[in-house]
Amino acid sequence: MTVTHDEYVRQLTARAKDGTIPQREVREIAQTLSEGRAGRDLYRLLYAVARAGGPAYESLVAGYLIHPEDPEVSALAVQVLTGHWRVGAKYRKQIIELLGSPDWDLNDDAFIAAVSGAGEILHDAFDAGLLRALLKLAQEGRGEYDDDLVRRLAVEAIARALGAGHAESMGPPEGVTRAEWSRGLMRAAHDRLHEAAPQS
Repeated sequence: MTVTHDEYVRQLTARAKDGTIPQREVREIAQTLSEGRAGRDLYRLLYAVARAGGPAYESLVAGYLIHPEDPEVSALAVQVLTGHWRVGAKYRKQIIELLGSPDWDLNDDAFIAAVSGAGEILHDAFDAGLLRALLKLAQEGRGEYDDDLVRRLAVEAIARALGAGHAESMGPPEGVTRAEWSRGLMRAAHDRLHEAAPQS
């Protein structure tokens, strides 16, 4: 039975998760991406290479961090580099750019991934600029209609940045309101920045 191209691409996601894509095929998919021949299949092909090929394809994935043609592809690249491969600190400049809500990111896909990604980078190593950017979002939002969501996401990323595990970074412990939890995290972030500031 012959599999159509569309069916092949749909199956790639499951095969990548199962670990059943041979490395020869991963290399062929990566070549397709490198040559700009992915077309409408870009997201799925990039996912397959990242999942099945691993960090050997870091530079290929990083090339899609800023991808105005498809913000979901940018979001995927951020998630892979910061959350899965833990190499996000190398791409600090791009993460900062995405935290600025670029005009091309109409549904905030890349922005939301960058907020979370900044928390992951900070979980691994201190970076005053990234922590300040998250703190500003947690305190001020972006001045838009969805600021409650933005503030919540930024606070959760700060929790992760300050050492919380994934589960603990998603909300307050029992008996503590979200407002109290958020204020405590923002205070701790301010303290961390103050401790890191050069003393004169």
